[in-house]
Amino acid sequence: MREYLKRASIVFLLIALCPFVLGFINSWNEGLGFFLFLLGVPAALLCIAGAVVIFLWRGIKLARQPRLIGHKILAVVATPAMLAAVVLLAVPSIATGAFVGHWTRLMVNRGHYEAIIAKARANPEAQSFSDDDGVTYSVDIGPPVRVAFNPAGMLDNWHGIIFDPTADVMLAKGFDPRSGKFFAPDRVTKLFGGDLVSCRHLWGDYYTCSFT
Repeated sequence: MREYLKRASIVFLLIALCPFVLGFINSWNEGLGFFLFLLGVPAALLCIAGAVVIFLWRGIKLARQPRLIGHKILAVVATPAMLAAVVLLAVPSIATGAFVGHWTRLMVNRGHYEAIIAKARANPEAQSFSDDDGVTYSVDIGPPVRVAFNPAGMLDNWHGIIFDPTADVMLAKGFDPRSGKFFAPDRVTKLFGGDLVSCRHLWGDYYTCSFT
């Protein structure tokens, strides 16, 4: 029984880590992340289906052997419980992976970001998807000047690392279906010419934000 639970836990833990890895990779390279998503989802579903069949069958075989009733129940319900945990944690795992990816990207490129911010402050003008030695950025002249680094997405739906010295972007809390408006005021929602949906604090004056 102990060996069965150990092996099942390791397999389902590895499967549960896949969304985290996908979110992390996507935060660094959205093209690669999307490619892995297209390949990874079918592969993950096959792995999950295979793991459920194998371990559920082993659990049922263990339950048929002479043992305590509690052990019999555990042998049968362990696999469905682990499957439920994998499904429930998939979305939070992707979000956590994306956050860690954006944080590490900020730490790696912080010096370069600071140089771009200084340049934008010295010559404040609205810029969209400019490139500075491999770092794509967009400038909102404000005031104050704000900069979106590595904006990536499709059409109006995009995300990026935002420099905001006022922390006003944290007012973005999504859309209020009752009023038909965003929770944040227009001065925040309309930053960078889009609809700012939500932000999470990364470090200092930097945030990871999503637009639609």
